[in-house]
Amino acid sequence: MSTRTLSSVKFILVAGTLLSGCTTTRQIVVDHPSIQASQFQPLQGFQAIDGDDYYVRLISEFDFKGDNVLKSGCTNMTPSYEKGDLSAALIYSVRNEALKFNREATGFLYQATTGKCNFTFDAKKLYLTPWIRLDSGKETLVDYNFYTNANSDVDVSSLVGDVNTAGNLLALTGVGMGVAIMGQVAGQWVKSNQQAEVTTSAPHQSAKHSSESHSLPAATTYAGKTGTLNQTMFKVFDVAEGGLNLLGSDTKQLGELKIYPEILPSLLLKMTADGIPDARDLSFEELGYSPIKSATGEINLQQLIEQSKHPAKPNLKPDWNNYQDMESNCRKMKLVMKDLGFNKFDRNAVIYYFLAKNGDWNNYNITRQKTQSEEMRPKVIESYRSKNFANCLAPDDYAVMKAMGLPVNTEADWDQMGEASHKKEQLFTPLKSIERQLIAVLKNSNKAEMEQQLFPLLNTAKNGDGSVLLQNHLGDFGLELLLNPPVTPVVPVDAAIAQAAPDVAVASAPIPGEGVIVNARQLAQVFSGLSINELSCARPVPDGLGKSVGNAGILLFITKEGGPRVKGGAMEFEFSGGKITRIAFQLSTYRDFEQDLLDRPEIGGCRIDSSFLARLH
Repeated sequence: MSTRTLSSVKFILVAGTLLSGCTTTRQIVVDHPSIQASQFQPLQGFQAIDGDDYYVRLISEFDFKGDNVLKSGCTNMTPSYEKGDLSAALIYSVRNEALKFNREATGFLYQATTGKCNFTFDAKKLYLTPWIRLDSGKETLVDYNFYTNANSDVDVSSLVGDVNTAGNLLALTGVGMGVAIMGQVAGQWVKSNQQAEVTTSAPHQSAKHSSESHSLPAATTYAGKTGTLNQTMFKVFDVAEGGLNLLGSDTKQLGELKIYPEILPSLLLKMTADGIPDARDLSFEELGYSPIKSATGEINLQQLIEQSKHPAKPNLKPDWNNYQDMESNCRKMKLVMKDLGFNKFDRNAVIYYFLAKNGDWNNYNITRQKTQSEEMRPKVIESYRSKNFANCLAPDDYAVMKAMGLPVNTEADWDQMGEASHKKEQLFTPLKSIERQLIAVLKNSNKAEMEQQLFPLLNTAKNGDGSVLLQNHLGDFGLELLLNPPVTPVVPVDAAIAQAAPDVAVASAPIPGEGVIVNARQLAQVFSGLSINELSCARPVPDGLGKSVGNAGILLFITKEGGPRVKGGAMEFEFSGGKITRIAFQLSTYRDFEQDLLDRPEIGGCRIDSSFLARLH
């Protein structure tokens, strides 16, 4: 290290004098503090720093520049000294008025006693504050005080001992081994330090010693997209002087004393590679066991919540199936955790897993893929969306959960699902319209009215309105006779011999595979003759590729006992322009329809129970 004269160093004199022989003194000198500012940005995915996304704590650390500086010259020193015990210390006074937090801590302590090189220099790493949420932590202020004694008229070492006793609670470990936070528990820290603070106050007022106090700038500031972390650095020197001759001083740097803030986005969660807290693959119980350091010792998070003095303390074992109860306790959980000092990431991770046992919460966060695969109708989706826990969670809370990798739906997600559902519903609108009209016909027992209902519903390109292509793939159940039922000839009243005349059946040609065009009266005869007892809703016809044919539907029917078709079957109908162009009687296995019922229980708002299908076999 270079040799400097005392006049060339702009500093504050802090230490006691150590005399070797009768003419040499040794002093500890601390330069004026310098500030080094570094920037920090909003976390990825967030537009600004809002004070609720980080925790901050202050740390004091001494960086030695040379381990043997104080020991140099010891071999030349004699055991005679002009003075006895010598001591000097730099003490921090840390306060946060909003949290009612006050404490003192020692930056370093230098002590020397009569004898040959009998000295100590103690400068340990200190945590000046616990983790404090950034919006509260920015209010933390630090004053530094220099105390020195060369005449044993003040016991600086005892002063430092009392300060350290009061601050022992803040020598904290990091995440994973227990964390300390500052929120509602601030009062506990103050109570723990009150007795020690009374002990340390007396020397400040009555002792004769040299001291100097200064305030440091705020350690953290933020606005918009930019935050600043201010590190304060003191250069500490050892100065050996030849008696009162200032020109004979020898200055060597011992090291640097630093006070710097440290920020962290979460105390309960691990981090992803981009620094965002990762809340995946956890549970409420797992988070509840997270160790927390408090003034009374180490407890877990669940105990900390249960012991909270907040008037809105949540019930950690609510009625999991009651939406109102869950929403109310969610709100309480949010208030208590914020009061305890947790930031938005830790709060929302705990809240997510607290709500995860509730069915309405899981419905609200249903995946888009599931709504599509289960063909959910807009009414069902809207019912899920309506239970959004709005009395507890704001849109920003959902955005935070999503940023942590949790499967939640934001307003934008719901808008997309709703739009997709409405678009798909529009695809089924023509089918549902035809279904309603056709089922109305099939439930009508009056054949003449059936014909009137059918005429405007039917159309073929060949024969126009009132006609339809009829096909039979259900087997021989007498469809030809239903189209052309037997007629009874009219017998003259004045017949010479009155006798019963048998029905005369008009010969009917078999219906070809491609079908035959019939009119509304004939189709009414078929429907009436089938003796239908029960009908299912109509579903789109599956195309065999997991999709649906857009202009064709199929419904199941069960016939009355004694009807022409035992048990029943399926009725396929094809439509165009709001009119039915083709009707085909099918087996329920047509186009793998039965398997489609299993793969897609509900589609287009139609769900056919398996018991209905079983009655066809």
